[in-house]
Amino acid sequence: MNDSATDQLLDTLRGSLDDVHLATPVEEIVAAGRARRRRRMVAGAGVVALVAGLAAGVSTLANPSAAPPSYATSGQGVHVHTVAYTVDTQKDGTVHATFDKQRYFTDHVGLQAALRRAGFPVLIKTGVFCSGPDDDGKLSPSGGGAGVERVMEGVREHDGRVTFIFKPENMPRNTQLFIGYLDAAQLAAVHNNPGSVERLVPTNKKLTCDTVAPPEHMYR
Repeated sequence: MNDSATDQLLDTLRGSLDDVHLATPVEEIVAAGRARRRRRMVAGAGVVALVAGLAAGVSTLANPSAAPPSYATSGQGVHVHTVAYTVDTQKDGTVHATFDKQRYFTDHVGLQAALRRAGFPVLIKTGVFCSGPDDDGKLSPSGGGAGVERVMEGVREHDGRVTFIFKPENMPRNTQLFIGYLDAAQLAAVHNNPGSVERLVPTNKKLTCDTVAPPEHMYR
């Protein structure tokens, strides 16, 4: 009800209550009602603003992938140990990762996150193989592309475990290591050799990705 309608109601009340004596004048009753209505309107506006703010916050948090990943430095001593792999930073700045033979190709999402936290930029996929626009497509018999040996060194232990030594300081600017694991069908087709593809790929250019696995290599 607006103030004009309230004034008309006040005049009507005055006329109808001429013979009635009230302890509180009609004007005071109406004024109190107006004050309560104004307080409710202010409170309602505050609630609307709060809800709008919360909605905006939820919208922002709903897409955390839009934010760039943060990488911990090796000096912070990252140590991640799971049944599938271990990732440990070293005093010399390298990152050592060890894989269990039976779980070598599992939990690539967790491995990627652990290496990134350790300060090594990496992109890991399974059954998908990516390359940058300037890649010549050449791979070594073990599945490595040009320059990979400068940032990654692999050693197979006697118990079947594999230790990789990653070297963040050798990674060119705006570059990350791509690791593409062959899936079960692809591994069977190449008789487990190679088991993965490694390439240096740009972080600031569009990658070309497909599911074409490298050809089988009888010897590494």
